[in-house]
Amino acid sequence: MGKKVSVLVVDDSHICRQLICEALGKDPDLEVVGTCANGKEALEAARELRPQVITMDVEMPVMDGLTAVEHIMAEVPTPILMLTADPRQQAPELTCRALELGALALQIKPAIDAGTEAWNLSREVKLLSSVRVIRHIHNSKQRRPPLPGMGGAVAPTPVVGMPYGVLAVASSTGGPQVLFRMLSELPADFPTPIVIVQHINAAFSESLAGWLANSSKLKVRLATDGEQLLPGNVLIAPPGLHMSVPFRGRVALRPGVERDGHMPSGTVLLESAAKAYGRRTLGLILTGMGEDGADGMLAIKQAGGLTLAQNEESCVVFGMPGASVARKAVDHLVHGDDIAGALVRLARGESLSTGR
Repeated sequence: MGKKVSVLVVDDSHICRQLICEALGKDPDLEVVGTCANGKEALEAARELRPQVITMDVEMPVMDGLTAVEHIMAEVPTPILMLTADPRQQAPELTCRALELGALALQIKPAIDAGTEAWNLSREVKLLSSVRVIRHIHNSKQRRPPLPGMGGAVAPTPVVGMPYGVLAVASSTGGPQVLFRMLSELPADFPTPIVIVQHINAAFSESLAGWLANSSKLKVRLATDGEQLLPGNVLIAPPGLHMSVPFRGRVALRPGVERDGHMPSGTVLLESAAKAYGRRTLGLILTGMGEDGADGMLAIKQAGGLTLAQNEESCVVFGMPGASVARKAVDHLVHGDDIAGALVRLARGESLSTGR
């Protein structure tokens, strides 16, 4: 057996800390190396213990979980799993703000009397332990400057024309942060309808859509079956259903079996978009574990469409983009900070000088 994954548990409730520790302790591959009752203690422990994963509560005294995430990701970047109350009882910004600050995943706390089995943390913690996290600049909006000629997302020049009929996006671990920036920078007149599959805990789908909508000039929402694809609209696949584009101008939502380990599946969405729109399909694959979306990217490329993938430098996990590259399904690799600018250039009918 290899070295155990070291975990730091942070929660102001002694009972919750105990339940989390017991749940993790049942997995022989995991080892709890410390516990903390507030964010200040967590920051100090992260510096000293250098755990491979941190489970973090949101609401705590002295220093709350969001502030702790901000400090930790600036000083000692560590994969963080946020454990929160039911997001339907909180503002979307509260839970999704953690993703913006650098946390990788969100999970709802079960009821205290539900027992250790209900926490179901081991698989998520082990997955996160393999992720290469990126340092986040503390208390700053500093970002990587755009590549020359790729800053058009914030330029006043209007977007004209519509060379692409649909932009289909597949995204997973680390993706919400990239989507947040992309959608916040795309102009209100961006002409191409956008459809997105983002892998996220089902309970947080509505919060995610609300958080992204609040940052964007576009209309962002969870999709409904039969909804129209319209310029200025962004449709996100709801949990537990595959979203597809059965024909031009509409989306469909259907139950089914998982594809590439997911439902909704990025591959299902991208393949259907390629079939419906052919060479007028624009595919985008963002950071994420596994290979979901790679076959869909290949379908778009084979149909004559254009494919973009987030580059390895800016990915939290290069799995999905990397699998697409391995299939020779990617036309251009783009830094996560430059995606909006690249999309605006394409919408204007310009070509991208940056590529593989």
